[in-house]
Amino acid sequence: MHPDEALRAAFGAAAPEHFQWQTAHSYVSAREQALIQAAFSPSGARLLDLGCGEGATLHHLGDPPGAVGVDLFPAKAAFARGRLRRGRFAAASALQLPFREGVFDQVLVRDLVHHIPDPRRLVDECARVLRPGGVLDLLEPCGRNPLIALHALSKVEERGEWRSTVPFLHRLFSIRFEIVRTMRFQPLPIHRIVFHPEMGFPRAATIPAMAGAVDGVERAAAGLLPKAIWAYIHLRGVRR
Repeated sequence: MHPDEALRAAFGAAAPEHFQWQTAHSYVSAREQALIQAAFSPSGARLLDLGCGEGATLHHLGDPPGAVGVDLFPAKAAFARGRLRRGRFAAASALQLPFREGVFDQVLVRDLVHHIPDPRRLVDECARVLRPGGVLDLLEPCGRNPLIALHALSKVEERGEWRSTVPFLHRLFSIRFEIVRTMRFQPLPIHRIVFHPEMGFPRAATIPAMAGAVDGVERAAAGLLPKAIWAYIHLRGVRR
């Protein structure tokens, strides 16, 4: 299957169950909120969420008024529009955004770079729509993490995760942005597999022993795995 076709097959339709899992699951939701708040707060007044999907990121930021979400696939943008009442949503390519220059204070880019064959075009569009001094917040999976590497191996539409490293992302975004912060999150997030709505058993989180075991493994991983291979990379850049 061609990579574009694989991407559309995997992400073209809205996934209400995935939104529910991210925003309401007894174990996953709290960790998603902590991740998003740590990476993306504080939010700018004029906020753009690129690759917004069903809207879970903006949900965990409190559905900020005036925020704009953009996704390539119309079904996802429409779903987000129906769930988040204070933002605006549009279907558009992140490589050709329908906004004038300098209109946003902050751009969020989560789990998107590894899907784009020529991410330099994404960098240029982010810089174009941000005001001078505006903030870019990037959250990407780390291709050196064992779980992320297996994820990329198992799904053709995720193969770009293998190139996702701090040096690669720094080189890419430092062309247009001054990188002011680099952080790592979630050393070994096995909850994303064990409680996944398709690959795992979401209801198992309601069993205290199971939730406790998953939490124990993840806490132990924080002390055992070097931060260089933790699952999520966060970069914050300021537009030059």
